[in-house]
Amino acid sequence: MEAACFVILAFIAFVYFSAKRPKTRLHKVFSCLIISLEVHLVFDAITVYTVNNLDKVPKWLNDTCHRIFVGTMLLTIFLFYLYIAFMIDEETNYRKHSVLYNLIRRVINVFFVVAEVIILLAPVEYQECPKGNYEIGTAAVVIYISIPLFLLHIIFNIIRNYKYIHPKKRMAIVMVIIIEVITTIITAVDMSMLIAGLGLTLEAVCFYIILENPDIKLVEQIRSEKHKVEKISESKSKFVSVVSHEIRTPMNAIVGMTELLLSKSTNLDDEQIKYLTNIKNSGDALVTILNDLLDMSKLEAGKFEIVEQPYSTELFFEDIRMIIENRIGEKPIKLVYDIDDSIPEKLNGDSLRLRQVLINLMNNAVKFTDSGEIRLTVKVINDENDRYNISFSVKDTGMGVKKEDLSRLFQAFTQVDLKKNLGKEGTGMGLSISSELISLMGGQLEVASEYGQWTEFFFTISQGAAKEAEVTNNTESFEEIKGIRVLVVDDTDINLEIAREIFEMLGVNADTAESGQDAIEMLFDNKYDIIFTDYIMPEMSGTEFAVKAREYMEEGKEIPIIALTGDVSDNAINEFKKAGINDYIQKPINVNKLALITKQWIKK
Repeated sequence: MEAACFVILAFIAFVYFSAKRPKTRLHKVFSCLIISLEVHLVFDAITVYTVNNLDKVPKWLNDTCHRIFVGTMLLTIFLFYLYIAFMIDEETNYRKHSVLYNLIRRVINVFFVVAEVIILLAPVEYQECPKGNYEIGTAAVVIYISIPLFLLHIIFNIIRNYKYIHPKKRMAIVMVIIIEVITTIITAVDMSMLIAGLGLTLEAVCFYIILENPDIKLVEQIRSEKHKVEKISESKSKFVSVVSHEIRTPMNAIVGMTELLLSKSTNLDDEQIKYLTNIKNSGDALVTILNDLLDMSKLEAGKFEIVEQPYSTELFFEDIRMIIENRIGEKPIKLVYDIDDSIPEKLNGDSLRLRQVLINLMNNAVKFTDSGEIRLTVKVINDENDRYNISFSVKDTGMGVKKEDLSRLFQAFTQVDLKKNLGKEGTGMGLSISSELISLMGGQLEVASEYGQWTEFFFTISQGAAKEAEVTNNTESFEEIKGIRVLVVDDTDINLEIAREIFEMLGVNADTAESGQDAIEMLFDNKYDIIFTDYIMPEMSGTEFAVKAREYMEEGKEIPIIALTGDVSDNAINEFKKAGINDYIQKPINVNKLALITKQWIKK
């Protein structure tokens, strides 16, 4: 039996040590365990012969072999205990243990050392019987004390950390405990059966098959690496959210104040208007870069969703035309619209993301075209089952792209032909994001170009048919919000000033508060139609303020609360929902954004 166990373990040892794996604490313990068990099995076989042939073998040789046999048995059992303890530590991320738990582990370690010394020094005593002689002395007592001591602590540790341990590892540990308990009971009942070596071998095989074979370790390593990547991605998302908020707060002041100056000042000369317009355009460009970073982060995390809603195609294309004409400015470029007459007046799709793609493609065309024309072509390919397959094309007469560079156009943070592009603004993210968005819509963004002459980006996507009544008329005036009373909460004076000025332009009465606590007190003395609150504030955040404000509102008279935020991550939006915040506006805030969301919630 010992020979069979040795051969099985030798095979496992060969496979185990020949496989490449990280030299972790668990690996080192299991390696020592295999070696210790191999030595134990060898001396198990030797002592079976010597103890039954005491008349032929010198007593000193028999006693030495027997002490090594029992000593390696205790060492192997202790290594099993250590392996399980370290595995549980790893599964629980080395969480802090109690003083009592740490004391017990130290006591067990000390006990093991003392027990090994006793086994090596104690006299060897045998019981003779027809089936063969066996140990009945001090060494046997030490083993029988050690096994329940180790097992009890393992069982206690499993119960204490049960929910943290992976099911497969729990199964392996439980199987090993069952094998050890059965082996110990059988040996105690009939010590002449000598099956301790078989039991330890089965335990080693159990751990190897379930946890330590190369395939299992590879799967576990992949799982660990995936977890690391997810943590890095989560950290990156948090970093982007924080940076987004910190940048958007001052950008709110820059863009907001510039917009107010341009809209309210009537005594500005042409040069001043030009300077202010340049400041506003640069601010808008910085916000666009920031939006691209957030979009890229969401796309990489797989958290981007396409939301289909009804929209007016006339208003959609007119909006794009106005933006691009403003971007063209004084450049000698003609903007050509070739829109198929069969395009329905109302469609159902993610107009916001489609608009983002087309504006990005046309902005690129303006950026890389010094003269000539930019042509937007939109055609219905076919329609069936209330769905329209529509092709979009943006073609310019700009510098073009070399054939060898075409494949790199949709890579993030990449600009081709850097020498010719010197001085051209942009991060190289726009085309990558556009390609991903079109892919999410079921299409594919493609490109064709003749270097030095023209470039064309084109794609085909499906859009649904929408009923007339479903489409929102975005040209409605904001007359109905005049005279309402709003409360704006923000810890930054300049943001409060911008909000006051915008609401004054809209004919809205606006009160302001510099903290959540001040705002709560104002709710007692005044009645408001809608509340706007900054998200990140000292002492009391926007979400904390919203929770407290809801407590003071009369039942059935809940006031809409809108967050003013630079952080529009999924975590932030979930926090808004939990706090009872109805909606949010992303900074920087302009007149149209504030007016539109105010009107929407006042109507509700």
